[in-house]
Amino acid sequence: MPANNSENKTFNYLLFVFIGVITFFLSGFALRGIHPPTSIYLMFLIYGLLFAGGLLISKKWFTTFVLKALIVSLVPLLLVSAIFFTYGALNHEYSKSIEAEKLEFAPDEFVIVTEEELDKYPLLKKVIESPGVDFSANPEEWERTIDFLNEKGAYEIKVKDNYYGISFATA
Repeated sequence: MPANNSENKTFNYLLFVFIGVITFFLSGFALRGIHPPTSIYLMFLIYGLLFAGGLLISKKWFTTFVLKALIVSLVPLLLVSAIFFTYGALNHEYSKSIEAEKLEFAPDEFVIVTEEELDKYPLLKKVIESPGVDFSANPEEWERTIDFLNEKGAYEIKVKDNYYGISFATA
């Protein structure tokens, strides 16, 4: 008889771990297009409904079990959420790009960039050689190129006889 009780206890706690994890994914699917803080409130509503369903399935209503089940289900929900948002922030940090648009006219304000300066900024040189193409950049090179153009005084540049508008983007 004790083995059956142990198996039942394991099933119940695994059920609540599953409820915590599935709440995150179900909320992401069901709440697309709904922005914080409303989405967070609705995620906890979904969690509450799934938690109540888990209590109905387990048929255990005593306080210690409910509190343990609450912790066992909330921890995975919070961990999965933290991992997801950390991964998103990391992707955002490393999603940087630069593009050059060849201008058909001389802009009102521009700076001259020499070949020697382009050699020091290979990313800038790369986009100048392929106008209209969006190039991914590592954050350090991206920042360094922005700092260079800020020091020069403009994002519209003249290289030899051509003018370019330089744009920077993040995801």
